[in-house]
Amino acid sequence: MDIPTSERLATIQNQIRLVEAEKLECEQRLVLFWEHLSPIDPALVVVAMLRIQRRIRALEDSKRDLLKEQQALIMQATTHLAPSHRED
Repeated sequence: MDIPTSERLATIQNQIRLVEAEKLECEQRLVLFWEHLSPIDPALVVVAMLRIQRRIRALEDSKRDLLKEQQALIMQATTHLAPSHRED
């Protein structure tokens, strides 16, 4: 595997960890809104919860894209490393 590919794979893995951490934080914020719904204006809570849910969906999309890129890079690297099975 070439250096740029291995560096990109490491970067992708780090980005996935960051996305997962931010998603967890968003999910925890949603729980807090549910727990403290009564003392807060319900309309404000709904707006905030919808914003958080949209962010969670965006993070999930980002993670899915990163995983696709990671898989493509791995497939590309293994294809280049595999011995040729051509019959001439």
